[in-house]
Amino acid sequence: MRKTSQSLVHLGLLLWVAALAAGEAAAPDTKEGAPAGPRYAVIIQDRVPVQFEQAQIGELNEGVRVEVRETRDDWCRVRATIGKNWFEGWVRTAMTAPDSLLDVGVKVAPTWPQDIYRDPVDSRRDHIVPGMQFLEVRVKFEPTEKSPQRVYLQWADGPTADLYLRYGRDGRATPYGFIRRVAGVTRSVFERDEKRQTLLLAPGEAVIEAYVFTVPVRARDFDLVLKDVTLRVPLTRR
Repeated sequence: MRKTSQSLVHLGLLLWVAALAAGEAAAPDTKEGAPAGPRYAVIIQDRVPVQFEQAQIGELNEGVRVEVRETRDDWCRVRATIGKNWFEGWVRTAMTAPDSLLDVGVKVAPTWPQDIYRDPVDSRRDHIVPGMQFLEVRVKFEPTEKSPQRVYLQWADGPTADLYLRYGRDGRATPYGFIRRVAGVTRSVFERDEKRQTLLLAPGEAVIEAYVFTVPVRARDFDLVLKDVTLRVPLTRR
């Protein structure tokens, strides 16, 4: 996911102009008839080549979310969106993974809103947001043999976030913070600046994550949205 925004913008402008000029991206020499791939996918390596006809016209980096428009043998035509513009090109199918949690078991632990959130890492620090309450949502991911090895979650942009809390008629909140585990460090970090997360999944190995949201004081009905999975958050007084 490194350098994603800068590289994607540069590539997007190049591919968008090419697509407009040619009408549609042409695939490398392949045979038609391959079954349609997942509607959405994510790039799983950095510097994945993008083809237009027989030429490489750019690269996509790890974590970039794309829409799969067509598949042919070992290739798929993908569409990436930048702002109001989109562009298309062909990439190796092996360089993508389904951008979905439908094949992952997901459970949400019971919780209850609280006026003050005590930092789970630094107990001397309390978090307070006037007029709002905190809701800590613990999520258990249970991968299967069909699950993707990596799941990329991002919420830097509220309208396009694929992790958020839904409440009331139109309420929507992205994480105020989350507990980030640092590789090689036993002590976790309560992360507020980073607006994305990569989950590493292995069949039979459960992963538990904690996300903290700020919600209106009177809100009581909550749904957690994780990409294409929506779960009701059970409430219970502690």
